Amino acid sequence: MPFPDLFDAATNDAYMPSRRVPDADALVAAWARNSAAVREACAPQQLAYGAGEHERLDVFSPEGAVRATLLFIHGGYWQAFYKDTFSYLAPPLLGAGLRVAIISYDLTPAVTLSRIVDQARRATAFVAAQFAGPLVVAGHSAGGHLAAMIHATDWAAEGLPGVTLAGGVGISGLYDLGPLRRTELQPALQLSEKEARALSPAFLHPTSAAPFIAAVGADESAAFLGQSLALAQAWPGVVGGVRQLPGRHHFDAPDELPRLALELLGQNGGTPDP
Repeated sequence: MPFPDLFDAATNDAYMPSRRVPDADALVAAWARNSAAVREACAPQQLAYGAGEHERLDVFSPEGAVRATLLFIHGGYWQAFYKDTFSYLAPPLLGAGLRVAIISYDLTPAVTLSRIVDQARRATAFVAAQFAGPLVVAGHSAGGHLAAMIHATDWAAEGLPGVTLAGGVGISGLYDLGPLRRTELQPALQLSEKEARALSPAFLHPTSAAPFIAAVGADESAAFLGQSLALAQAWPGVVGGVRQLPGRHHFDAPDELPRLALELLGQNGGTPDP
């Protein structure tokens, strides 16, 4: 294990939500089962945002006018899942007039976390170029980290066309990666102290003034609440405090995404495409 002396059992326990939610495996199985049913009923448009095997995204479009596009980035601690598992999130968003783009990306340890951040940024630039109108970037858990990294992107420095965001949503996101170096995730992440800080949104400046909602399940560990608090404190003009989701834990908190996205668009516009 890289940096084995860093491991701390209490920190590790606080960041392992699958061990805090007794039916976590059944909930994840339901994500996959419900997503398969959605894809069978309404096959998405499948697009490539890059040449890599997993640089792909699914696009679900509503009937009628499109109020905005929501790009969703899944969690899994950057080492599990692809886009197909999260199609279940699309129907309520479609019903609210949102186009939904769900991305895949490569996973650690096959690639570095820096590589995954780059993929998320390129996917966002691709979606912004493909679809006119307001763009919201949302993510859950590790996806919340990536959504916040997008909110802090210097697009010109990354060699990408500029992206204007209508807002962002992070649900039970990870914004200070330092504690993860002391968990069982470290062998896959292999983060040095310098890398952890450079890839932590809580230590970066947002490059978009659009609102970012930092939401967290009220039944999460104190560590996850602390992550959202760290971002709210670091980005006071962008994150308006922490939104605790009553009765929600790590695996059902994403069900709040439609409500949060519509609230955000109500704050910052969101009109049909011409």
